Amino acid sequence: MSEGGFYMDANKYRTAYDKAQAVQHEVWTELCQHLEHAPDAQLLSDYTATLVYTLDKDRREEALRLLRGQLYSRQLRDTGRVESWYTDCGARMGQDIEGFVANARQQYVQAGLAEEQRAEAETKQKAGRGRFRIRPASAFAPERAAYLVQPYLPRGMVSILGGVSAAGKTSLALDVCARLTRGAAFAPDTPPQPPATVLYLTAENDPNKVLRPRAEAMGADLDRLYFQDGASYSMGDEELAALCRVYRPALLVFDPIQSYLGQGVQMNRAEQVRPLLDHLGALAKELDMAVLLISHMSKPGPGVCSALDRLLGSSDFRNAARSILIAGRDPEHPEVRVVAHAKNSLGQPGESQRYRICPQGTVAYDGPCTLTADAIIREAGTPATGNGRPSAALANAIEALEKQLSFVGWVEAGEVYRLCAERDISIPTMRRARVALGLKVLRVGMQPNQKNYWYRPELTESTVCAEVKNLNQQLKLSG
Repeated sequence: MSEGGFYMDANKYRTAYDKAQAVQHEVWTELCQHLEHAPDAQLLSDYTATLVYTLDKDRREEALRLLRGQLYSRQLRDTGRVESWYTDCGARMGQDIEGFVANARQQYVQAGLAEEQRAEAETKQKAGRGRFRIRPASAFAPERAAYLVQPYLPRGMVSILGGVSAAGKTSLALDVCARLTRGAAFAPDTPPQPPATVLYLTAENDPNKVLRPRAEAMGADLDRLYFQDGASYSMGDEELAALCRVYRPALLVFDPIQSYLGQGVQMNRAEQVRPLLDHLGALAKELDMAVLLISHMSKPGPGVCSALDRLLGSSDFRNAARSILIAGRDPEHPEVRVVAHAKNSLGQPGESQRYRICPQGTVAYDGPCTLTADAIIREAGTPATGNGRPSAALANAIEALEKQLSFVGWVEAGEVYRLCAERDISIPTMRRARVALGLKVLRVGMQPNQKNYWYRPELTESTVCAEVKNLNQQLKLSG
């Protein structure tokens, strides 16, 4: 090779190297800007992966460290998932890199549009908070309620599915999800609907061992049905709201309620629960999305005959829900379950429906019936007196005790006994009411100054202790 040719090749190599370094610099700059400004849900995204894999090997390691730091600084729970996310994206790129990159860019654009819409909606909401307005009723346009499953699951609102243990609540909810993902009709006389995306969040069933096999047996479109992977969200997490704005689920399920309240939130405290429900209701309305909360029920007790009163937690749950379904067993055929419509704020409740849980966990419907929510819950084991009905005195005691527990979930026994004197309720009858409701007893202090507190079984002793101590300190300060 001539000396001129050698220098020409060296110049070409240098030019190519400078160009490659410039591309690396541009990609690195874009990645840094993306990680700084991207919503939480877009940090571990396919688009992020395309940027990381465009870098050379040394810079990839630096990029992953930067990504972990960004997750940590935002106090997200996904720092331990970076390696598995990185490996998974690499494997999918190896199968079809062009398709992967195209889909990643499309998702990134859609997420950006969703974030812009969210920010615009938030700006409008904040702007409207400062102006309280009233208008005559004639200025409001009447709107007919829209249903995801008529008349049981309204769109844009919160609903509750409650039931006793082994009533098949999860199977029932999962069957609804499966039908929505494939666009199946819910009754012979109703038309099919377009397939929809569903987000099912559960802390009680393993997605690999329980949910995936059962959903597959139910015929669900598994690409439209999403389960959580990793730590739970809370109902008020903005990250969850961002995910919903990206994926636009027709239905969002929380199974059960108490697993998604967030740290420190007590489900019996109205002032803690109501802001979460308001946030969830606003998100449901914004996205025209149905929200279903799955609730356990308290232990049965004489005089507690209302199914709605047996739902765990603050009464704000049942007050905020526009539709409430109750699942239980048919008293004449224990192998058959029944789901009854206990509340519908938008119109007439739907018919109660019989269903059976099949060996694979699938659901088979046996048609409508006349059983009410109160009937199937009462038949689920409510203790009664010798004549089959709770005594009037015991029912009165339970009602009075429930009212005292309704605010914080616990009450000092001395206050209960003073109530007994006012209501002409005997102390033995009130103690039977305590047993019927499954209340626990906390003893604080030593005799003769010891005080007893009765509290609901879903509360912990440490929680009640802390609240009692806090209350006593406030009383001392005010004194």
